Amino acid sequence: MLWSLPREGGRATALTHPDLEPTRLSWSPDGSQVAVCGYQGGGFHVWTMEPDGSRLRQLTSGPWDDRGVAWSPDGTRIAFASERGGSPVAGSSYTIWTVDVRTGELRQLTDGAGVEDYDPSWYPDGSGLVFVRAGAAGGRTLASVPAEGGSVTVVRTVATGVLIGPAVSADGRVACVHVGDAVRPANATGSRLLVDGEAVTEGEDVSPLPPSWGTDGALFYVADGQLRVRRPAQTGGRSVPEQIPFRAALDVPRVRYPGKEHEFDSTVARPVRGIHLPVLSPDGGSVAFAALNALWVMPIGRRPRKLVQSSASGYVQMPSWAPDGRSVVYSYEGGSDGNGLIDVHRYWLDDDRDEVVATGGRLNAALSPDGVRLACQDYVGNLLVKDLSAGTEKILATPLGANGLPSRPTWSADGRYIAFCDRNRLNRRFREGYNLIRVVDTSTGEWTAHQPEPHSSLADRGNAGPVWAPDGSAMAFIMESALWILPVHADGTPAGDPQRLTDEAADHPSWSGDSRTLLYEASGKLKIINRDGTGPRVVPVPLDYSRRLPSPAGITRVHAGRLWDGTGDTVRENVDIVIRGNRITAVEPHRTGVSSGEKLVDASTSTVIPGLWDSHTHPWQYTYGGRQGSLMLAYGITTNVSLGGFAHEAVRIRESVQAGRMAGPRLFATGELIDGSRVAYSMGRAHGTQDGLRRSLERAEALDYDFVKTYVRASARTMREAVRTAHEKLGVLSGSHLLSPGVSVGQDLTTHLEATQRSEYGRAHSPTGRSYQDVVETYRDGDFKLIITPFTALSLLGADPSVAGDPRVTTLMPPWDTALVDKYAATPLTPAANQAVAEEMAVYRRIIAEGGMLVLGTDAPLTPVGLHLHICLRALHACGLSPAEALRTATAVPAQLFGVADDLGTVEPGKLADLTAVDGNPFDDFDDLIRTTWAMREGTLYQQDDLVEAFTRSAPRHSTAHPTDWLDVSRQFRREPCCSRHVFDS
Repeated sequence: MLWSLPREGGRATALTHPDLEPTRLSWSPDGSQVAVCGYQGGGFHVWTMEPDGSRLRQLTSGPWDDRGVAWSPDGTRIAFASERGGSPVAGSSYTIWTVDVRTGELRQLTDGAGVEDYDPSWYPDGSGLVFVRAGAAGGRTLASVPAEGGSVTVVRTVATGVLIGPAVSADGRVACVHVGDAVRPANATGSRLLVDGEAVTEGEDVSPLPPSWGTDGALFYVADGQLRVRRPAQTGGRSVPEQIPFRAALDVPRVRYPGKEHEFDSTVARPVRGIHLPVLSPDGGSVAFAALNALWVMPIGRRPRKLVQSSASGYVQMPSWAPDGRSVVYSYEGGSDGNGLIDVHRYWLDDDRDEVVATGGRLNAALSPDGVRLACQDYVGNLLVKDLSAGTEKILATPLGANGLPSRPTWSADGRYIAFCDRNRLNRRFREGYNLIRVVDTSTGEWTAHQPEPHSSLADRGNAGPVWAPDGSAMAFIMESALWILPVHADGTPAGDPQRLTDEAADHPSWSGDSRTLLYEASGKLKIINRDGTGPRVVPVPLDYSRRLPSPAGITRVHAGRLWDGTGDTVRENVDIVIRGNRITAVEPHRTGVSSGEKLVDASTSTVIPGLWDSHTHPWQYTYGGRQGSLMLAYGITTNVSLGGFAHEAVRIRESVQAGRMAGPRLFATGELIDGSRVAYSMGRAHGTQDGLRRSLERAEALDYDFVKTYVRASARTMREAVRTAHEKLGVLSGSHLLSPGVSVGQDLTTHLEATQRSEYGRAHSPTGRSYQDVVETYRDGDFKLIITPFTALSLLGADPSVAGDPRVTTLMPPWDTALVDKYAATPLTPAANQAVAEEMAVYRRIIAEGGMLVLGTDAPLTPVGLHLHICLRALHACGLSPAEALRTATAVPAQLFGVADDLGTVEPGKLADLTAVDGNPFDDFDDLIRTTWAMREGTLYQQDDLVEAFTRSAPRHSTAHPTDWLDVSRQFRREPCCSRHVFDS
């Protein structure tokens, strides 16, 4: 929001509503108006208003972002940086533009070929502008251009760091902010205010916001969370800063709503909703799909036939029919026991024969129309084509962007072309782009890309298409959460306009062999529709499941040498935890002997604590397979909260775990990240219309989400609609990355202290890692909550290299994570990295001290699954929290946050039997905590040795078809992370 206050300081007045989200303001020369860059409606544009906030007027519009405004000295034009002039498919760099305030006429001043130009500021005589020009190393150059455009001249270049927000004084001096390099995983080395290249601040934490010159030579800027003024001398040297005191208050009422009821004890059979990746057979008579961690084929109108039941430690997925309908290809951890790297299998229906046809980590397989070649992807999304008879394989294309795999390949009718959904990146300033239809010529490797409609995205890159009709005439896909078809030529280029077939939420399209009908999934139900959009009908799936719980008659007695029950700081010794079925009935002094019928779990040399929570993860079983759930259990995690994943997959995992078909913690599930028309992650759901958002939120209700998350490009209006669905329809929390406007639109929390923002920089902490009063005030008292994801803690692996030798790392982790842990463990902890940890933890300690509700997550698998939770807990403890205070962020407090404190979070009679056993005493030596030996979820015991052994039996993981640099796979896997200040591959 935009605020005003008197020059001498005092009470600030709010001028704008939360939906505008104004940034980078500029006064008109006569002081009668203010220009801002606003995000209202889901895109950045230039707005003007009166100084009191009235007469709000939008000057620019359209699908391109316009950022960073500067009013010309004669008052006729406003300069800004924009992506205009480029291609939504090929991309578009930022260049400098002006808009005429009276007529709206636009003019481009720089061409920006190969660079990004932004943050313009006028010279006082109006003859030209100075701006930041960024190359491959970032924004290290100040450049200038004449007011009507022309040749660009370099003004100044720095060798390190980046320059931000140049501002020119009346006498021609250029001020800007210089942010030093971040030596990852540490924070930036510093941030200072420069005038004509010389530092005028020392020891101040200068915010990365453009400074502003007054008419009298005063320079206004923000540092250490305060408004400050300096009067830099023309002869150089530092002046004494003046601080402008102010106070501001924003009334943000919190809405109370009834919470969701979780039926933890129910074993009633219920219909399966987690039908995952259904695909129609060529004859249109059967459907293959995954559910309950098994592969099924269902003749339409009959009961499903189970082809493959995965082991609990495996994960069967991605079915696809052979063109002749005689077999189904799918992905599964290799070997007969379903472990190792993920391979492509082929199941022959006639004789129930299963064979492996592609090894070494192969996903999203699709056979060519003649059945001779197999298209698939590797772990980083490279498109591979394998000749099945010759056994040869080649990389045909690499993905355009990162943040997850492209969609499944689909073949043209003649087998020459392969199409799939890939994401471009519009420019180098921001990682978001559009989900495009990309078509590759298999004979040449050349490719083209297409949008069904200008500036539109396919819904996601999970399984939203495109899917080529077998006759080659059209492609089906999901856009705005509805089913569409697009007529195409033989080479995949569009041959007409797209046609929308449904007005309900749709997913997972597939064609019949005659190209006359389509199968799709509608919020957990299968439907078939004619190609022209007529005759939709439901395909019943008679498949039920029930929660698998220990017998209510069975009694388990856990003898704990030490017990921390999560209710206080006290550790009790030599106690028994008595469990009947899935719940604790007593916690009592240990007694010798076991009653008849009781089962004893001997933890007499261990410390037992409540089962751990990881409150921020993403289900990426589509690359991790069964390892992800097994790893969490092996590190003592019994509850896992998804804060973004493919909706049907999340429901499938939730049901599979409940049914006992899959080893893993319970899952609090959500669907894709609800985003704008541009996206980053493959699991981001793109929306450019209100109808599209409506469909996605109706699907969230039907699939019974446990959390509703919006992402970076979702407008304030979209965020507000998501909150309404979460609270009123589902009784669950809603949150995002954005502290503001999240708190103003009714969201409950942020999912990080800070991660990717839509503005140039976030406001939760500075580049040097410091947070200030406004942030703490927002989180204090716990009305607005915080899930932390301490990425800086990764560097602590270098302080304890022994963790890299743990079998959970060497055997249970996928090899790319093993390589990442090895690298961090071999890198000694530097003072700068240690300081970054301390700075981050200091923010969290202060929020807790102010009564804030703070819970721990990891954002795994951006970080090593399971392990990183323990490294984060070590960081919290090392920086001042007691063992009990640190542990509560991963036990009792998340149970309170997610509304299940009556059932989880502590070890007390009546609670669910969620326990973790530690070999050692973390209350004497907190590092012992990582030595978890078993985890119990709802009375079911998972031994670490058994979880590791399931993968020890697998074939050698490194014997792939091509030698693999797993550290490079890790780098590719984690390119363009959400928290780009902490890149995990360096």
